[in-house]
Amino acid sequence: MGGVLAMYTFITPLLTDRAGIPAGAVPLVLIAFGVGVLGGTAIGCRLGDHRPMATTITASAATSLILLAMIPASNSPVAAVVLVFGTALAGLTVNPVATSLAVRFASDAPTLTSALTTSGYNTGIAAGSLVAGRALDSSLGLTGPVLVGAVFAALTLLPLIAPALRGTNGPSPGRRPPPHRHGRRTGDGRRLRRDRTLNTTPVQPRWEQPS
Repeated sequence: MGGVLAMYTFITPLLTDRAGIPAGAVPLVLIAFGVGVLGGTAIGCRLGDHRPMATTITASAATSLILLAMIPASNSPVAAVVLVFGTALAGLTVNPVATSLAVRFASDAPTLTSALTTSGYNTGIAAGSLVAGRALDSSLGLTGPVLVGAVFAALTLLPLIAPALRGTNGPSPGRRPPPHRHGRRTGDGRRLRRDRTLNTTPVQPRWEQPS
C-alpha cells in the first residue's frame, strides 16, 4: 500500500511532464487507477480465501516489477496509463488478503488486529509519501517516487516469505480454536475430565459405613 501510494501521490507531474499527457486527461488516468483498485480488491478477496500466501507474495512482487518497469517506460503515454492501471490492480490485491491473514492469526482479538492492520497501512502510506517527496526533489527527479514505490513494494515481501516457507496459512477461516477444558490435572500432567452426568448413587455417611 505504501509503495502504490508513493507513486500515486506524485502521479500528476509524472503523467504531464514525463509522459506528455495533457493535464485535462489526468482525471481519466485516475479513473483507470480506480478501476484497477476495484479489480485488485476483487481478485484479492477471491484468491485470498484459497491461497493467501501465494496471492500476497505474487501481488507484491508484481507490484514492484511494474513500478520498476514504469521508470523507463513512463516516457510513453500509453505505457504510462497501462502501468498505472497495472500498479493499482496488483498493489491493491494485497490489502484484503493481508487483513484477513492478520485477523486469522490473531483469532482472540480480531477487532484490535484489524485496527492495527489499518494503522499499519496508514503508516506505510505516510512514510512512502514522505520518502517519495524527498526523492522527487533529488537527482532522481520525476521517477524518484516510482523508484521509492518499487522499493516499498519489495519490502512487503519480507514479512510474507517467512510464514510461506514454514507453510503457515493460519487457522482456516470460520474455524474457532477449541475451548478450554476444565478439570483437574493429575501428577503426570493428564487432565481429569469432569463427569457431567448426575450421580444417583447415594452416599453412605461415614459413621454408617462398616468398619
